[in-house]
Amino acid sequence: MADSRPYRGPGIGGEERQGRYGQRPGGRESGAVRHMPEYPEYLAAVVFAAGGVVNILLAPHRFSTAVLFCLSVASAGLGVAGRSAAAHPAVATVLAVTALLLALALGLLLLADGVLLVRRYGPQAALLATGAAGCAVLGVLGLDAVFHAVGGEAFGGFVVAVNATVGYLILLFLVFAGYVFVRGRSTPLPGTTHVVVLGAGLDGDRPGPLLTRRLERALAIDAARAPGSPCVVFVVSGGQGEDEVRSEADAMADYLCGRGVPAARIVREDRSVNTGQNLRFSAALVDGTTPGRRATVVTSGFHVYRTTLLARRVGVPVHVVGAPTSPAYWLSATLREFAAVLWLDRVPLVGLSLLLAVPVATAVFGH
Repeated sequence: MADSRPYRGPGIGGEERQGRYGQRPGGRESGAVRHMPEYPEYLAAVVFAAGGVVNILLAPHRFSTAVLFCLSVASAGLGVAGRSAAAHPAVATVLAVTALLLALALGLLLLADGVLLVRRYGPQAALLATGAAGCAVLGVLGLDAVFHAVGGEAFGGFVVAVNATVGYLILLFLVFAGYVFVRGRSTPLPGTTHVVVLGAGLDGDRPGPLLTRRLERALAIDAARAPGSPCVVFVVSGGQGEDEVRSEADAMADYLCGRGVPAARIVREDRSVNTGQNLRFSAALVDGTTPGRRATVVTSGFHVYRTTLLARRVGVPVHVVGAPTSPAYWLSATLREFAAVLWLDRVPLVGLSLLLAVPVATAVFGH
């Protein structure tokens, strides 16, 4: 998204005050950069990538692995954008146009999705945030256009920093969307004995669209069991929200009974008010029923990855599968899950992300 022209420090007549390798015009080496690596952005990229590999070996389920690899790509991208513009202008142009089109497409998609959902469901905070995210991406592209029109050394450094930050976040979100897409298509455990259905919003006193899809996914797991195997036990998990007329567990139990499931095969967990409690309270109910149980948790596809992370955090060894989601709602829900996962491990993830300042500073001040 950023201008692909090389960033030059202030100098008379547009000339650089400092040469490419730290040489001053008289041939003397600058003491401030005497020991600076020749390609610091690429060095940072290698360090981040190495950290990602280590993270894969030690904690492959953590999202910090994706953060490190995205930092590596962003650092390498800054190096390519800053160093190839003069030597390889065609390459720099292709990279800049590709980044521009990708950001433009994502910004327009987020904005359109936010408008569509607000018109359909009303001005809810999560839906407004989707449109706001799209406006933010488009605003950065507008900032780039202004810079191309007016230029300026200080403004150019600011634009590089903004583009690097937004580009990194877009890349991280796209990687997270890939996580969500793949994890949302997990298959149930063979020989599942218990299906835990996580609650979602009600429509009056009945399950809403998201919750109905989760219940139908749970029924499909039961229907697909091997011939002669015992019927699964359904654990419906969800308390009563402040804006709900009954507990989600009661609404789910009534729905399953209406679909022909005997009440004896339904266990209600009606105390939980968040996903962590869903998992802990449901696990306690499952552990107290049948020895050798194998539990599969059903939630919405976009929610599978975060549910898996939460299950590891609360020490509940479960397998999570996803129910389908409306395509119009998937992008907004995935964006919300992205923010929730970043908040879940906010200290290490934000701390790692702040390391992007190193290659950004090098790109702004080192060329």
